[in-house]
Amino acid sequence: MKRSWMTGLVAALMVLGGSSAVASPPGDAPQQGHPVHVVIGDSLPAGQQSVPPAVDFPTTAALWKANGFVAQYHQVLRDELVCSPGQPDHPGSSCHALELVNLSRTGIPGVAAGVTTATVLQPGDQLDQAVALIEERNDNPSPRDDVEVVTVSVGGNDVYGPAVRACLPPTGSCIPALQVTFAGFETRYDEILATLREAAGPDTVILAMTYYNPLPYCALGAANPVAARVLGDFILEGGDIGLGAMPLGFNDRLRQVADRYDAIVVDTFGALGAGDFVGGTDCVHPDGDGHRALADVFAATFPG
Repeated sequence: MKRSWMTGLVAALMVLGGSSAVASPPGDAPQQGHPVHVVIGDSLPAGQQSVPPAVDFPTTAALWKANGFVAQYHQVLRDELVCSPGQPDHPGSSCHALELVNLSRTGIPGVAAGVTTATVLQPGDQLDQAVALIEERNDNPSPRDDVEVVTVSVGGNDVYGPAVRACLPPTGSCIPALQVTFAGFETRYDEILATLREAAGPDTVILAMTYYNPLPYCALGAANPVAARVLGDFILEGGDIGLGAMPLGFNDRLRQVADRYDAIVVDTFGALGAGDFVGGTDCVHPDGDGHRALADVFAATFPG
């Protein structure tokens, strides 16, 4: 008999880590001798909504990860990245043995909160797991099994709730609330990237993803998509829309932190549009087309 969705949720808590206060278990251990691509983050790199839901949550979560933009981009890295020591960089070079360890996870509405930068920093959670793998692989005598690429996609849940509460509709409290939220995010994101860079050393590629504006394409922006676009762009990129000047938006803060640690910024702002989102009450996630668009941005930014 098929398990119900709620039964699946119980199993998912064991698989995905339960709540924002519970660390997620490590992913499948990559094979010894194989190079690795490590991913940390929230429901976006976990592939949420990349394919329709299945019969239960664990199956759905597995399908999302297998079909999301991270999985798609990983195939590009396997084809394009040169990761064999001493191998010349020439057409045909590749990294087909590159393994994916995707530590990101989705939230479960009403059960487990979405992942934030604070979640990633919790003891035993994604950052600790990533660092342990990096140190194990990059500090051993073999250069063939190093962590070659680290992808970081987290922070959207840090800003989304506060921005909706303070800025929809826009009021005089919008900018002060955003500035407090941005400052907290920047401090935590700095700790994440600093820790990764220290563990990985100067030669490991770290990719840091900015965010797109989903507000015009869901119920929150349905009544006035133009206004929703203006407001969402303002939150992400700063400017002045009549509430006062905000020179730096959320993405600007993220870019500045990435620059401090020589992380490559994968800029997805403006990359998604109509037809790329789930829509309706989901004002965050791209659909299958959106995940393909994100994978394309990653591939264009760092093909290997």
